[in-house]
Amino acid sequence: MAALLTKSNFMSGLQCLKKLWLEVQEPHQATALSPAQQRIIDQGEEVGHYARQHFPNGQLIVGNGNEALQATQDAIAPGVSCLFEAAFSFDGLFVRCDILQKTSAGTWELIEVKSSSKVKDEHQWDLALQKYVLIGVGLSIGATKLMHINTQTCCFPDLADLFVIADITEEVDRLLPEVPKQLEQFRATLTENLEPTLTIGNHCTSPNPCPFTQACWQHVPEVSIFTIPRLDWKKKDMLLAQGVLAIADLPLNYALSGNQRTYVDSVLTNQPVIDKAAIATSLAELEYPIHFFDFEAQNPAIPRFDGLKPYEQFSFQYSCHVLQSDGSIEHHEYLHTDQSDPRPSLVAALTTDIASIGSIVVYHKSFEASLLRKLGGDFPEHTSKLAAIANRLWDLEDIFKYHYKHPSFRGSTSIKNVLPILVSNLSYKSQTIQRGDQAQAVWEEMLICLDEAKRTQMINDLKAYCQLDTLAMVEIYKFLLKMLEN
Repeated sequence: MAALLTKSNFMSGLQCLKKLWLEVQEPHQATALSPAQQRIIDQGEEVGHYARQHFPNGQLIVGNGNEALQATQDAIAPGVSCLFEAAFSFDGLFVRCDILQKTSAGTWELIEVKSSSKVKDEHQWDLALQKYVLIGVGLSIGATKLMHINTQTCCFPDLADLFVIADITEEVDRLLPEVPKQLEQFRATLTENLEPTLTIGNHCTSPNPCPFTQACWQHVPEVSIFTIPRLDWKKKDMLLAQGVLAIADLPLNYALSGNQRTYVDSVLTNQPVIDKAAIATSLAELEYPIHFFDFEAQNPAIPRFDGLKPYEQFSFQYSCHVLQSDGSIEHHEYLHTDQSDPRPSLVAALTTDIASIGSIVVYHKSFEASLLRKLGGDFPEHTSKLAAIANRLWDLEDIFKYHYKHPSFRGSTSIKNVLPILVSNLSYKSQTIQRGDQAQAVWEEMLICLDEAKRTQMINDLKAYCQLDTLAMVEIYKFLLKMLEN
């Protein structure tokens, strides 16, 4: 007997037939989950557990496979009115339902829990598949609902309205007739001995990152159409259909914005495009002592500190290099290392480490500015100081958005791309933590880690990552000054 297809398999098939085939036939080709991806999964499970608290009469179905199927039937038979993780099998499919609740009319309400802040198209398909199976096994299904995070009015410590329950029965019922059609296509794909040949595209990352992307994209040149800034997917798909991947193969006079054309020209000539006069004018705005500053922040689905909404950012770490007019540099940093609210002690340190005069250089100013203003609102006694800091922010990224284009930046203005090109002895690749979402995952793990040696290592890794962010800005600033001198 062939293995049952799971809900996860079905959703993969909707995204990409090749993903489905590889998932079932060649699962070993998948890349391992990153710590950041694992954190998203863990957070989804936490949200699911929290949602069950709204149904105090619910019974959790444990076990896997046939064990879970039998446990579900054993619970339904005596009249249990609410089930968590109920398992059902029909038409070669196996599904588990987050919440299944009996109504006074004798029907069942099907409720799917998601950690997203709104209903998405894929959620409707998710529930349509479940409903197809439940109807197939003879259950009478009434309303079909999605329980998602309320980011509008929910605010810690009152989490009574953490969830919104949206009735999407009408949308799900429209999809029900399509479920067997999709299944027929998926099964036909899975009978093939060779993996499907499909064009790469936006479906490789949407609605979910595909673990097989590395293999599918290995033929894409490093300098490809995918590095052109803000090129929309409609244009990318048209170019792919014409067999155009490399920038060198773009049709002559291909329609591009001014910024896109500047980048493409820099690639074709293999020369940077630099407006030194504009850079000089921008740098002249800076006043000593120059602070090079960076926040790391967290945004959990379930808020845990006063005044925060679901997914609202809060700072847990910062780094600050201060450059004096005589060329001397000092470094300040803060990292919160326990499960208490990091904001009060972070604000106290921050308002001490940043002088009342001098410019504050950041990279992608909107992020730091929003965090500073939020902190000012949460801690009124520091509002004026934090507002003054926010008003002095100066965005180094603007140099690379408007005045300095280099083909080796690969169309990006990210400091991760800019740094190794301008400052060859510094790179994020040498760090254990190389991205902000990794820092979030490591910080969460560090907070609950009981192994002191491992915990110390994670603390050191977090400090090293954040410190590199501000050191990178110092060195890029020095590079720009030297370039102008020459």
